[in-house]
Amino acid sequence: MIQSRTRFHVKPRRFLPVVGILAATGLGTTACVGPPANDWVNSSEDIECPVTPSEADGRIRIGYLGGPAADLYTQDQQLAEACLPNAEISWTRFPTGQDIVQGFAADSVDIAALGSTPTTKALSAPLDLGVSVVSVNSVIGETEALVAKDADSIKDLKGSRIAVPFSSTSHYSLLNALIDAGLDPSRDVEIVNVSPDKLPAAWKSDQIDAAYVWDPTLQQLKDGTGGSTPGQVLTDSAQEAEAGHPTYNVTLASNPWIDQHSEILDTFLSLEAWVVDHADEDPEEFGRVNAGASGMDESSASRQIEGQKFIHGSEESRYLAELAEEIHATAEFLVEQGEIPSAKNVQDYEAATRPELWKDDQ
Repeated sequence: MIQSRTRFHVKPRRFLPVVGILAATGLGTTACVGPPANDWVNSSEDIECPVTPSEADGRIRIGYLGGPAADLYTQDQQLAEACLPNAEISWTRFPTGQDIVQGFAADSVDIAALGSTPTTKALSAPLDLGVSVVSVNSVIGETEALVAKDADSIKDLKGSRIAVPFSSTSHYSLLNALIDAGLDPSRDVEIVNVSPDKLPAAWKSDQIDAAYVWDPTLQQLKDGTGGSTPGQVLTDSAQEAEAGHPTYNVTLASNPWIDQHSEILDTFLSLEAWVVDHADEDPEEFGRVNAGASGMDESSASRQIEGQKFIHGSEESRYLAELAEEIHATAEFLVEQGEIPSAKNVQDYEAATRPELWKDDQ
């Protein structure tokens, strides 16, 4: 990767409220977590582009979740604006990956980072969206976990009410954890759909007995924030990966947008790869920026960063080549659970990944 640095005067950024976008298309969603995107301060100072910039014009509408990650660092530091000075760039913050999928369905998003489970749903029936996985961002580990108020093992959860954001990587991990423990998710427990922003209140009001979710909400439940019962970790996504149920964060992009804006995509992916390398070189600065941008304290942000394995550009081709098998396995599992009507064959999921985008980084 060429590490050319160029300074550009950054244009004011456009931030689109997700509720307005989805309301306009008739799609519902839940409230955003943390400070909304339009609360970020627009800076007019010169920003340094850390990769070879592109003079390409065109549109890039970026969806993001707002947790510590490469895309949040990019957004906060205005690096996309610096490296794509002629592009029309907008950022939209979504509460869950399923809401991002709805954004793709409504044609309000061009590229976004989300989990492998909602990605599987986007690529499978009945949605069958025209999107492709253009990068694998991380392997999810301890940053997602199952916590309970009064249980020492997963088997102890029989008869309990468990909260999880539906169609998420946490949902997939929860279902697998219950089955592996000998529990029937449809009969032995009650699973309810609660978005991360609403989980702390549900936890404190005793509406739920356990929850599978990601940081920073996870840490709040573990700590018993606000005087609630501290949660005990029964399993996490690192353990579930070891049990054969890995989950990932990936970047998904619209196929028509990829075809029309290949130079913008290439620059954006190079930039994200640089950010991952930079996180290794200066983890304190990476953690500090992510903490401020996400509204978390630095220790919590660092914990979430350390709870996943970030993928470097030199690894992308291999991970993308392997991802299709994992998506296929996830789809077959979702069929068994009644979440989707059918799974495609693995070749179709292979066609929806783009390892060739990284051929120069091997």
